[in-house]
Amino acid sequence: MELHRIAKERSEHRILAVEAGQVLCPRQGIVDVERCWACPAYDGLSAGRIEGVVCKADLADLGLYPLPAIR
Repeated sequence: MELHRIAKERSEHRILAVEAGQVLCPRQGIVDVERCWACPAYDGLSAGRIEGVVCKADLADLGLYPLPAIR
């Protein structure tokens, strides 16, 4: 599965490719696309050059970025 960024006007969002009814969720890993529909980060479906689920999940909220310094 691939994770793509949307160009320019929505650069903070991602397009999650749908394969066999599943997407690679940045929060939960591989999930059925139906779980996206109930997620607060779900922002519709893209219809541009790259088709898929538009995800506006903020990875900073997960504590993943920035990575902690190694001491």
